[in-house]
Amino acid sequence: MQKDLWLDHELINGKGVFIPEIKTIYQSLLNERERIQDEIVDSIECNDYVKLSQLLASRSRIQTALLEVEALHEDVLKNNISTKERVSYVLTNVAESLESKGEDELLNVIKSLEKMNQSTHSLVAKSLDFSSIAISKGNQFNHKAGKFLVKKTSNGLSKLADAINKKS
Repeated sequence: MQKDLWLDHELINGKGVFIPEIKTIYQSLLNERERIQDEIVDSIECNDYVKLSQLLASRSRIQTALLEVEALHEDVLKNNISTKERVSYVLTNVAESLESKGEDELLNVIKSLEKMNQSTHSLVAKSLDFSSIAISKGNQFNHKAGKFLVKKTSNGLSKLADAINKKS
């Protein structure tokens, strides 16, 4: 009975799985992570942010699974992981942590740009209103000035005509 409980405990903790199966599962997780990383690059190039979000979530789940497998079977896997894979793993972890911080910074930049865009919109609208009022007032003043000049010219010509008529 105790032996059966121990075997169940090992299966629950992943210790009862055969080493070749563990290596196969681990390698398939690594391959899946690589495939997702390629798709992430493609979705960034295509500006498909919905797909990017889904891929990032999938990559996070796979990364968690990889960490769990490594934690449970560290001794078995370390013998099979090359230096290149270890460096790749470390660089991937660093890139992921920087990526999450970069996304936060990108959101801050986007929010700032949106606020600046709204401010610019407001200033342009006010400038257009002010320009419209100024042009309208200028047109009214120009009309009054033109009317005044026509009236004075007309009066002057009328006086000149009267003066010429008196001399003749």
